[in-house]
Amino acid sequence: MTGSPPPFQLGREQAERLLQYMQDYRRSALASMPPTHERNTTLRLVQALQGRLLAQLDHEQAQIQLALDTEEVTALIAMTNSLLVLYGEKLDAVDRAKKITDLGTLYAYLRRNYG
Repeated sequence: MTGSPPPFQLGREQAERLLQYMQDYRRSALASMPPTHERNTTLRLVQALQGRLLAQLDHEQAQIQLALDTEEVTALIAMTNSLLVLYGEKLDAVDRAKKITDLGTLYAYLRRNYG
């Protein structure tokens, strides 16, 4: 592939759901994962992305675009995997199906567009 990867594009509703997933991940990781370098790096990257996403939402645009580097993509994939396990174990059937579908779509998008 030549050039840089495409920007990560989200509608406002998708961005708001992603912010909730980021918050859920951070809460879960701090409560249940041992404090390793990998966990701390992923948390730091997710928190930074969360801040960038919030800043974009403040601009009242219908579509949000974020340029993601390799580390950020890796952090989002790790977050997605952790949340799939968390939601698969803890949510009622209706919420579980919706959130797992959302996260599965995010995972597939990241893999398809960023490797």
